[in-house]
Amino acid sequence: MSNIIQADFNGQRLHFTSDAWFNATEAASHYGKEPGDWLRQRDTVDYLAALASYHGNSDFVEEFNAISVLPSTSAASQSRLLKLAKQSGYVRTKAGNPQNGGGTWLHPKLAVRFAQWLDVRFAIWCDLQIDAIVRGTPQPQDWQKFRIEASSRFKGVCEMLNLSRQADGKHTAAHHYINEAKLINWAFCGSFTPIKRDALSSKELRLLELLEAQDMLLLGRGMPYAERKQVLTTFATQQRQRMALPLAGRLSDSGNQIDGDSHAA
Repeated sequence: MSNIIQADFNGQRLHFTSDAWFNATEAASHYGKEPGDWLRQRDTVDYLAALASYHGNSDFVEEFNAISVLPSTSAASQSRLLKLAKQSGYVRTKAGNPQNGGGTWLHPKLAVRFAQWLDVRFAIWCDLQIDAIVRGTPQPQDWQKFRIEASSRFKGVCEMLNLSRQADGKHTAAHHYINEAKLINWAFCGSFTPIKRDALSSKELRLLELLEAQDMLLLGRGMPYAERKQVLTTFATQQRQRMALPLAGRLSDSGNQIDGDSHAA
């Protein structure tokens, strides 16, 4: 399996490979469907047979013709159609989660037809993603782009924290950087525990980047920790509403207390 690329459709994380194969299992799950339901349809396998014929795979066409004489609704017919589809070379299956290559993957020549079966708007988005991958031109919502930007932005937060403490004549220790990360985590999701950034959608990564940029600004103004916490929390709520993201639940500070203000000595 080629490198996995994560993309975001209306807050839903979906995966492609670097050669534009598409994870149909996770896409179908958002619509309460399964790839097998589409793959066993006679029209689907008919299309696969036409592809196979075009590329000179006569064995596939002969097998499809043999199945075609069976009643289309019979269990035997549908079982053989599904098995044939998986043997076409345009369908791959693997156990495990999508990030590690698990699920049913469809060739880019099948992905848009499958996406149309799910939702026409999703099919348009899927078509654009595949075109961008094939052409090597990343889309604005490309997950990797946001992941890198969020990581780079936090480096800026650390630099601003260090500079602001230097201006106050204070040394910056490791725990000060940790506390600043916890503060951003709190504003983002209502918890001081570490955020699994690789599990975030593109929108969520964008929100995280905006929070880090806002924190840099507040640090540059010399705003105390308590005020920054309140401002960042309010800012996060406003941005979630603007970006149509679910509001984060807020935990109480008890049992989750930061060791100290990042500006404390």
